[in-house]
Amino acid sequence: MCEFFPCSRKFFIFAAVLALAGCASKSSRQVDEVVVFEPLPTNSRSTLDVQKIGELERQLAERQRQCQVEKRRLEFALKDSQKHSEELQKKIDALLAIDRELRNRTKVAK
Repeated sequence: MCEFFPCSRKFFIFAAVLALAGCASKSSRQVDEVVVFEPLPTNSRSTLDVQKIGELERQLAERQRQCQVEKRRLEFALKDSQKHSEELQKKIDALLAIDRELRNRTKVAK
């Protein structure tokens, strides 16, 4: 029975070392198993798709040009309105100054 224990102890130690080595090797394998997604080849589009994309790009460019024209028009209208508003405010201020002057004259005349 004494002879059995040294062999079983060696076997147990050997099994433990193998198990630990197996655990260590599994983690390194997981790092190596990286999934790489490759992009689709660029020539996979049909000519119909390319034509549709080209037409959509032209439509987008035209719409952007129209929006820029409208933006410039609105900016000009805003500046014109601000200028008109400033002119009206100057006229109101001038009329208020005339009104104050006329009221002061009537008070002095009494």
